[in-house]
Amino acid sequence: MFFPKHKSQHKPARIRPAPHPRQGFSPPWQTDSEQALDTVVIRARNREERLQDVPIPVSVVTGRELERDHAVNITDFARRTTNVQAAELNSRRSSVSIRGVGKNVNGEEYEAAVGVIIDNVFQPYVGASWTNFADLENIEVARGPQGTLLGKNTTLGVLNISTRKPSFTPSNTVELTVGERDLRRIQGTLTGPIVDEVLAYRFSFFDEKGEGSIKNSNQNDSTWYDRDRSGARLQFLLVPSADVSARIILHHSRARENINMSPPVEDPATYLDGSARAISFSSRLGRDWFGNYSPLLDKFKVDANYVTPSKDDQNGISAEVNWELASHTLTSITAYKDNKFVADNDFDTTRFDIRRGGGARTDQQQFSQEIRLSSHPGEVIDYQVGLYALYNAFDLSSHTPYGADAGAFYASNAQYSTLNTSAAGRELLGASLNNVYTIQKKKPETTSFAAFGQLNWHLTEKTTLTAGLRQTWEYKKNTWEFVELGQGADLDALGASNGATAAQIAAAKAIRAAQTGASAKYGAERSIDDRSTATSLLLSPSYKLNEDTLLYASFARGVKSGAVSWNTSDGSPNVTEPETALDLELGAKLALLNRKLILNVNLYATDIRDFQTEQIVPDANTTTGTRNIIGNAKKVTLRGLEIDGAWSATNTLTIRFGGAINHARYDSYKDAPCPGDLTASPPAQCDYSGRTLPGAPKYSFNLGADYRKPLGNGLVFHAHVHDNYASRHNVALNLSDYGEEDARHLTDVGLGIGAASGAWHLGLYAKNVFDVEYAVDASTFSGNSAVTKRWGDRRQVGATFRVSF
Repeated sequence: MFFPKHKSQHKPARIRPAPHPRQGFSPPWQTDSEQALDTVVIRARNREERLQDVPIPVSVVTGRELERDHAVNITDFARRTTNVQAAELNSRRSSVSIRGVGKNVNGEEYEAAVGVIIDNVFQPYVGASWTNFADLENIEVARGPQGTLLGKNTTLGVLNISTRKPSFTPSNTVELTVGERDLRRIQGTLTGPIVDEVLAYRFSFFDEKGEGSIKNSNQNDSTWYDRDRSGARLQFLLVPSADVSARIILHHSRARENINMSPPVEDPATYLDGSARAISFSSRLGRDWFGNYSPLLDKFKVDANYVTPSKDDQNGISAEVNWELASHTLTSITAYKDNKFVADNDFDTTRFDIRRGGGARTDQQQFSQEIRLSSHPGEVIDYQVGLYALYNAFDLSSHTPYGADAGAFYASNAQYSTLNTSAAGRELLGASLNNVYTIQKKKPETTSFAAFGQLNWHLTEKTTLTAGLRQTWEYKKNTWEFVELGQGADLDALGASNGATAAQIAAAKAIRAAQTGASAKYGAERSIDDRSTATSLLLSPSYKLNEDTLLYASFARGVKSGAVSWNTSDGSPNVTEPETALDLELGAKLALLNRKLILNVNLYATDIRDFQTEQIVPDANTTTGTRNIIGNAKKVTLRGLEIDGAWSATNTLTIRFGGAINHARYDSYKDAPCPGDLTASPPAQCDYSGRTLPGAPKYSFNLGADYRKPLGNGLVFHAHVHDNYASRHNVALNLSDYGEEDARHLTDVGLGIGAASGAWHLGLYAKNVFDVEYAVDASTFSGNSAVTKRWGDRRQVGATFRVSF
């Protein structure tokens, strides 16, 4: 059937273009109220489009708003977008979730369901988001499966981060911030031409230091959750002709921070069923070996003797080349990145020599190449097709060292009684784990290839059908080795020399065996691999009812990669099946009140099959009789309503809002891990079918107001407030009762004055102004640990001075 050419409702003439590299940027205290609210431009489909013309539920926060609000990390970003949660635990365990689903398991073998893209480069490792982000153009959160265009493992959505490009107009900006807990941050940007009209550069940097909110009573000069991070980004924009442009980005970031601490907050004497606990964290430390010590159980104070910063170093380079070919654009994106992470943790959180450091050492490297051909909009059909290749590899080692007090702590009551009766027994007790350590090594690798395409078929002036397909081929390999290196003292020889009894020698050896397991028998290095294919689909009709109303629907299929891993208790392999999401969206994008009010509404229904999550299976080789693995819950369902909007109330006041009603639950999950706090003899498996997923509040919303008023004499006053709400939800992966978090509001405020020209600005701000205490992660008690919680950011009050020249 032939369709004549016509002017589509999606024609590029309606798109407000992004600033040209030769143009400057507005000061961050200016708001979008000076513009029509429906002119926001996004790149959710790899091209500049007006937000209101894109049939996808998208939240956008501009760089100006982020700078104004001092939003510099993924936690800040999540609090300003709809139906998004984030947890920054460390470089290995940062995660973003959309609609209650993100990276719900730990381990480098397992990938996220929410993609992170930085300057058009997909980031397969969660550690890429462990940094400050400065000099941003905007962030976009596209919800729902985005796999046909925006990379692998984007079954729930994408966090798309864009930095500002080099400009041919010289501009320099420096910002100084000071605040509570000795916060000191400096960041700046320099940009301008190297060769007029041909080559420009942009250099951005930041350096931030500050004390943490967790005090250490054992070392008064140390804190946890502190800040000691810096980074730099150098860009070049080459425009050799009107048809070719290239953007090259080099970046580096580092962090040296005390971050791996979840303070013990509670150690109940009974299980949840009321029965008494025979042994606990407190009772172990209450032994006379430790001087009948009572552990410190406090939200924001610990009593630790081992304080060594975790180290994170990231380096990357990318090159994006765009070549205009008549009615098409050919794009090549080549990228490399590495991330090195070293953690030395105080696992026991006490002043005693039990676990002297240890943790993970991760060395990650990724290479990617994307080739994309895009037709220009304006014809009956416009499209994008491309090829994508990714190699992502980890060299991971996990270190577990023990100290002179470890034997007395980890001994059972019977073992302790046997060894504590004589000097010889106590010597064996101390030697049982002293200087013993184990190292486990893993090398997970992923090689991924994909072919993809997406088209918009403009059936009429008002009707468009969008269809997309992505086919992915993957090869995964995981090499594993468990090495016991630190043997400690020869317990048989020590017992023979000091006159210990046979029972005492046996007890000391049993303490050691319980902690080191059967690692010595695992043998040489071994490998497992797996090959798979995955198909992502999209079918989305949209209808432009009038200039101010877009209606759309979409059906999408997204696939998250499976994984190959190892069971560390016995060295057996474990293969986790891919996770498949089927998603239906119904939405409307409206411009009302003469386009002073933007209201976007979206309904969604998502079914996730073979949801990757933690499970417990029987294992006779462990002391508990079970072991944890990553398996597949049969089905998870997501149902909800999302709203995004903005209202230009007056020429000086803009209101922005977003909210969601989200039902995220396990529809079928009969082999879930039972929390150890239920009873002295919990069942091996629990049925979580019908329960809400962890980290998935039913109700959430964002509400912000920005006021800007010219004062005359070339001055401008501004003030803003932003509130983020989440209803009661559980932050423990195993849904323990101790992970329940009450509903909370997190409120940020700020005000300031500056030159209307943008030459300078002075502002005051407060993040979490009411100092709300809230946890982002929790774990229940066990026989050797208390209930622990990882806390969100406390109140931060500060002042900022910015100058541009």
